[in-house]
This record gives sequence, structure tokens and C-alpha cells, in this order.
Amino acid sequence: MESGVANLFAGLTKRRIDRRELIRTLGFLGGAAFAAPLLPKATFATGVENDKIFPMTTVNHLSLNGVNDYAKSRDWYVDLFGMRVVWDNGRMCALEMGPLKSPNGIYVVQGKPGDKATIGHIAFGISDWWSKKNAMKAEMDRLGLKEIRPDGESGWTCNTPSGYMIQAVPEKDEAMYPGAARPCESAQSDTCKAGWQEGLKNLADLPQPTARSFNCVAFSPILLNTSDIARDRDFFQGTWGMKVVSDDEDGKNPECLLKFGYNTLCLRQGAPAGNKPFCRAYCFLAENYNEAKAEAELRRRGLNPEMDLELGWVVSDPDGLRVGVRGA
Repeated sequence: MESGVANLFAGLTKRRIDRRELIRTLGFLGGAAFAAPLLPKATFATGVENDKIFPMTTVNHLSLNGVNDYAKSRDWYVDLFGMRVVWDNGRMCALEMGPLKSPNGIYVVQGKPGDKATIGHIAFGISDWWSKKNAMKAEMDRLGLKEIRPDGESGWTCNTPSGYMIQAVPEKDEAMYPGAARPCESAQSDTCKAGWQEGLKNLADLPQPTARSFNCVAFSPILLNTSDIARDRDFFQGTWGMKVVSDDEDGKNPECLLKFGYNTLCLRQGAPAGNKPFCRAYCFLAENYNEAKAEAELRRRGLNPEMDLELGWVVSDPDGLRVGVRGA
């Protein structure tokens, strides 16, 4: 990963890039290192004190709720994007990519007949969760965020200022797995531990990535359509320590791109005023990526990829969600 960062930095120093190209080539660059010269206007002052900033570093999971066939979706993400099955109880599963100790991932949750698959929420990972847990809750209360509640003992759930459900959770913890909230009201309880162990029993028998799988490690970007870019931007930048790397809030197609860890979040003006925000598309960042070979592989699989300036080669997952892949 470090060599990929160095190579991309070298490429950026040789030429100027515009905002949309930045999204395609951002890769593993740390936003703080180069954000200022690329911003069309100054980074916003948040007025948040340092002891009230809780920097998010990972996407512990995107929650894919209501899928038609969770096993089919699980196998699709493993085989195509090289994700690891790290927990599976026969009804839902957790998939990971990237570093073992601070991974990025998705939860895949079986739906009921007639359900439509959605990205129900985004759970952002933070290091040193347990030492910051109480202070984080106090700051959420101070800000007046809506729907603040625990997600088991290892997570806080709340809404963004515009109303999208998000979570703050550990980067990696045995009390954080699909469906953990109820049994893990106490992370050390027997019911919490039993739930964790239930999902580990049959992992060796489940599909593994193949030589044709993409080697995906992060999300860049996740598209969150919101009715209020400015309020959500200030929250993510201020309280959760994300770095603004581009901001076109007043442009023809308003967007703001934020960097955290190896991931990016793109706030897009897409939810009408008064309507709830939504997330229906995201892009995986793959190592050792070749655009032409990626297209050929996707076409070999019959996935009919389409090129998108922000999401790379885009295909539909088994439930119709838009999923892209591009290179680091």
C-alpha cells in the first residue's frame, strides 16, 4: 500500500487534475497532505474543539438490508471483488477487505419476500473506541443529533443532520457483527460471545476469492445523496474528523468529497428538500488494477459494465445496487 501511495503522489506532481479526475485517481492518498491546493474554496472552519473531534478511519460496514438471496449476494461480492467472509450464521454475513486489523466491509442481510434491497446505514470505524465512547456520546447529545441510541455496547447510532442513519463503531471488535445489538448490550455477556461464535463455525466451507477476483481494499467513493450538503459536510468534517478534498457545493451538480483513512465519502445534492437522504451506489478501490483488463473481466462475466467518471466501471449487484470498481 505504501508504494502505491508514493507512485500516486509522483503522478500528481507531474500534472494538474480536475475535481472529477481527482475522484478517479485519489487512491490511498491522505487527504490532508494535498487538499488545500485542490480546493476551489477554503476549507470550512468548524469551530469544533480538538477534544470533541473523533476521527473516523474505516467503513466497518455498509449494511445491505433486504437482499433477495443473501448467500448469492455474499458469493457475488467474494468472487468478484475478493472480499473475505469473516462471519456468517446462515441468515446474514460480514464481508471484509483491506487490512485485517482495520478492515473495510459490508454486512449482507437476508430480506423477506417482497423486500427491496437498500443500504440501510453506514457504520464508520474509529480507533480506540472504548476510550472515546462516552465522550463521543456526550458530543452527539451536545450537537442535538437525532435518533441517538446504542448499537449493542460497541456502537452509537444516530442520524446525520440531514437525516441519514449512521453509526460510530470500533474498527474491529468481536462484539460488532451483524445482528449484534440485542445480544451485545453487554459485550462480555455469554449471549454476545455465543452470537459471535455462531458466525464462525462454517467459514472454512464458504467461497473464497479466486485468481480472477479484484483485490479490493477500500471504498472510494460512497455516494450519499443528501438535501443539505453544507450541514452534513460540517458534521463529518468537524465531529468525525474527515478531510474535505474538494467542494463544489454551489456548482451545477453540487458535491463535496471527504477523505477518511483510505476511503472517500461523496455528499451529493440528490434528495429533495424534506425527503430522507439515501445511498444507492458505491465504488470499490482495487490494487493492481488495469482499466482495460477490468472491463474485459466484467464483460466475460456478462455484467455489462458502464464507465462512470466517479465510480469507474459500474455494474449492478444481484439486487440492482450500483457498484463500481476502479484502481488505486
